[in-house]
Amino acid sequence: MRHLILLRHGQSRINAAQQTQSIFCGQLDTPLTEIGRRQARDAGRILAASSKYRISHAVSSSLGRAAETLELVLQQLHQPPFRFPARAGFNERSLGLFEGRPEQDVLEQFPEYRDNPQFSAFRADFHQKAPGGENLTEVSQRAHRELLQHLPYVTDDLLLVSHCQTIRCLIGVLTNASPQSVMQL
Repeated sequence: MRHLILLRHGQSRINAAQQTQSIFCGQLDTPLTEIGRRQARDAGRILAASSKYRISHAVSSSLGRAAETLELVLQQLHQPPFRFPARAGFNERSLGLFEGRPEQDVLEQFPEYRDNPQFSAFRADFHQKAPGGENLTEVSQRAHRELLQHLPYVTDDLLLVSHCQTIRCLIGVLTNASPQSVMQL
């Protein structure tokens, strides 16, 4: 493999709703907005116009917003690469009981996630997690394992469409960055 191209999915409905109310998304399957579809097509055009990349293989998380983003990107490429089946190993961090719920409701029901330092930093801490969810160490291990399973088959460049936390975690593992550095990405 020459290059690993990490691309976050386009804007989803929950991303758009964040402008008015903070909602925990995690692995909730939320579709792309029209803006998100346009972002995906634009990313595809940029990749197609670049002489730097020779994308031979592509893969996405199994969540619809990432899979649709990959599909729209691939439609823009002159020579479509081999597409691996979507993989749950590249899914966003699970937020367990918090997924799909407004932040205000969650913090009322689970005040320790607002008030107690042992819990309140769960979004930016590699060891804390939401009830029933994953911590960032687990996401790092899961995504890295998945990536390693694909690398032997990639001849040139691999395009991976995934999610913010998963991409951060992969960059951290691949560059041996500290958790603090990863959270600043």
